Amino acid sequence: MPNKPVFGFYGGWATYRSGKGRCSVDDINPHLCTHLIYAFVALDHSGNILQKDDTEQNAMRQFNELRKSNHSLKTLVSVGGAVGCGSAFSSVAANSQYRSNFARNVRSFCESYGFNGVDIDWEFPESSSDRSNFVQLLSALASELRNHGLILTTSVGVNRAYDIVGIVRHVDYILLMSYDYNGSWDNYTGHNAPLSWGSVETDYQRRLNVEASVNDWIRGGAPKSKLIVGLAAYGRTFTMSSSGSIGTRASARGAGRAGPYTQQPGTLAYYEVKDAFNISGGQIWDDEQHVPYAVSGDQWVSYDDVQSIRMKCDFIKREGLGGAMIWSIDQDEFQGGKFTLLRTVADCL
Repeated sequence: MPNKPVFGFYGGWATYRSGKGRCSVDDINPHLCTHLIYAFVALDHSGNILQKDDTEQNAMRQFNELRKSNHSLKTLVSVGGAVGCGSAFSSVAANSQYRSNFARNVRSFCESYGFNGVDIDWEFPESSSDRSNFVQLLSALASELRNHGLILTTSVGVNRAYDIVGIVRHVDYILLMSYDYNGSWDNYTGHNAPLSWGSVETDYQRRLNVEASVNDWIRGGAPKSKLIVGLAAYGRTFTMSSSGSIGTRASARGAGRAGPYTQQPGTLAYYEVKDAFNISGGQIWDDEQHVPYAVSGDQWVSYDDVQSIRMKCDFIKREGLGGAMIWSIDQDEFQGGKFTLLRTVADCL
């Protein structure tokens, strides 16, 4: 077990992938993380938790039974995610009755399925009223959950305005989503999760890296011990305007081709990157930003490998930060219990 907290997200939908992409709860190694997080459950506009079908309810119970083989493991459920919960969070956070209702429902959900706590993943509080209401929502949750010995974390975006001092007052840990700095929304290639900035970048782009985001949160009032650095077990892909370009800021005309298992244009799981780009011979290391990338024809991918993950873990230790989070363990090279990137984190921390 790592000495520092290591949070591993597991996407419940991974069990529905085909072939070698299928990652069920049975495939999870419960000894590589201190905290495992099941993603996601949704909420409605009144603060009710939307129930899952029987298959996923059984998966969540099975997920919590992983603690039987690692008694020090903590399990959490993440509420929210990137799809469809932003307006519901906004409604609930703005109403004191809905906030209380949500807090009770979260506590009840944790107790029903056996979770040790909850992660709040609101992507993202955009307005000033959302940002202040978010703190009130966390306050209601903290009051309810602490009385029952439950953990409260929140996953937060980078380069977004938050009431940092307000947030840290109520949560046990802040999970910094320090990835997605560049992607197919840009018209040029760029790294998904660079550790540092590169000389090719403009002033704005020099904020788009792990070190800058961590420093922003520390300057804003986050204690280092609560700050958990997010690591990516997937790559961001681009289709370049012309084949054969290399380096960052090459012209791109859209997302890279979807992988055979994750089937999402613009992203590839780590194991798909290795298959698609034959990276044993074709990877390029960026000395300035401390991450690799690879090129194949008009396809360009930025990803993390063992070397870049190790450098980020060294950064976490050197700066005295709380620990690491990985999104997501089902996109790691999990097959056959390898968990190449997660195991690197566990060994390093």
